[in-house]
Amino acid sequence: MDSMNTLAEKIENLKKEGYTEDFFFEDGKLKTEDNSFEKNDISEVKEYRFEGKSNPDDLSILYQITTSSGKKGTIADGFGPNANQELTEFILEAES
Repeated sequence: MDSMNTLAEKIENLKKEGYTEDFFFEDGKLKTEDNSFEKNDISEVKEYRFEGKSNPDDLSILYQITTSSGKKGTIADGFGPNANQELTEFILEAES
């Protein structure tokens, strides 16, 4: 059972495990300040879902990502109606 209750706690925990890159999604690619990654550059994805304590509609998802070049990091997104549809599709296609 995962003991991380908040998105911030989980990100901090993953940074301690070496997932230090802060990925962002732009122009159909997953990026860091120095690199960009296509769907086929993603070698592993694990996801964590969070629900806001004060508002059940405050849903978010955290993706734990490893790239084929060995970069490891995270990217957060909304979940459900608040999700970035392009990012969701990118992640789903990268996983398949």
